Amino acid sequence: MSAGGLAAAMVLAAGRGTRMRPLTGVVPKPALPVLGEPVLAWAMRQAERSGAPRVVVNAWHLAGRLEAAAAAVPLGVPVALSREETLMDTAGGLALARERGLLGDRGPVIVLNGDGLYGLELGPVLEAHEGNGWDVTLALLPHLDPGRWARVVLDGEGRVTAIRPPGRPGPGEAPFLYPGAMVVSRGALEALPVEPGGIPGALWRPAMASGRMGGVVVAGHWREIGTPAAYLDAVLELLGDRSRVAPSAVVASSATVGRSDLGEGVTVADGAVVAESILAGGVTVGAGARVIRSVLLGPVTIAPGETVAGAARAAAP
Repeated sequence: MSAGGLAAAMVLAAGRGTRMRPLTGVVPKPALPVLGEPVLAWAMRQAERSGAPRVVVNAWHLAGRLEAAAAAVPLGVPVALSREETLMDTAGGLALARERGLLGDRGPVIVLNGDGLYGLELGPVLEAHEGNGWDVTLALLPHLDPGRWARVVLDGEGRVTAIRPPGRPGPGEAPFLYPGAMVVSRGALEALPVEPGGIPGALWRPAMASGRMGGVVVAGHWREIGTPAAYLDAVLELLGDRSRVAPSAVVASSATVGRSDLGEGVTVADGAVVAESILAGGVTVGAGARVIRSVLLGPVTIAPGETVAGAARAAAP
């Protein structure tokens, strides 16, 4: 399939993000800041690079903040928002966007999770989807940690024969990892009912049962943003040995900042130390305070002389 055959891309961003609490009590997980941009910017740009002529983002939890984050991502294609009055889950969110006319009326769609950092080559997935006439085609990566994430199993023709829970692979099993990127045919999309429901039951199970669900191992990289610890590690990996300080952040000349991401409105006072941390949204670190391997979002104040280590805190603006 040429990318020109795509109707749209859908970025799934409406969930509660329960594993990311307490941060998601204030900021939706896909809107968490990563080097000055929301997490969902990675999925939106992946969709654009893959040839989607339009990107649709759904929202429910803290919808206004999520929509503002999505609207602020500069793309070269139109962005549409699909707000849900009640949480529709992943398949229901797709169906609702379809009914609203946001996903076009012909051609397949790319579907991406809004909580991953993407850098995948999806061209082979599009080609395999068209060439095999599958209802669903998953992008897959070699599985490095089957004990942590579910395992996708393929037959010799690239069809998905099983999606197994995390655990040790069986004899002869070659497990693959699903990083949250797939192509869905127009027929499978049209068959989804406009009601709350998840993709595994409403989309994958019927496609597997009919032998019309495939998978393609792709090149590239992906990083999940699932928990505060995973979020911090992902940002530190992107930073390398440097720090990023937003233009509006104020850092005293006697303060020390090492390998940290300081966002808009952050203040770090005299003698304070910030190391391997994410601070954004108006955090104030008092004189002589220490913030080590922590995530602080919103108008959080660290008192002078206080030490905060391994913490995740958020406050509403």
